[in-house]
Amino acid sequence: MNSIVTGLLAYLAASFFAGGTIAENFSGEEVYYPEFYMTMAVWGLGVIVGLFLYFSKIPGLFLTISILITWIAIPAGINIGWNLAFS
Repeated sequence: MNSIVTGLLAYLAASFFAGGTIAENFSGEEVYYPEFYMTMAVWGLGVIVGLFLYFSKIPGLFLTISILITWIAIPAGINIGWNLAFS
């Protein structure tokens, strides 16, 4: 369930930032930054690590860690996308 919620949030955040957010563009051209879809790749990596931890020896402790990993992966992916788009 956590993967579905965080995946939807990661997709919405990546789409929002990739579409140029809500900033005005005075050139009249559409602005698109596909680098922000790195958020989905980082989130997917977080889900894979979370699944590995979930099926380990102590699932109770690692379930909490896997939930934290998937939530932390969203801002980390946005940060990576921001650095790729504007560096």
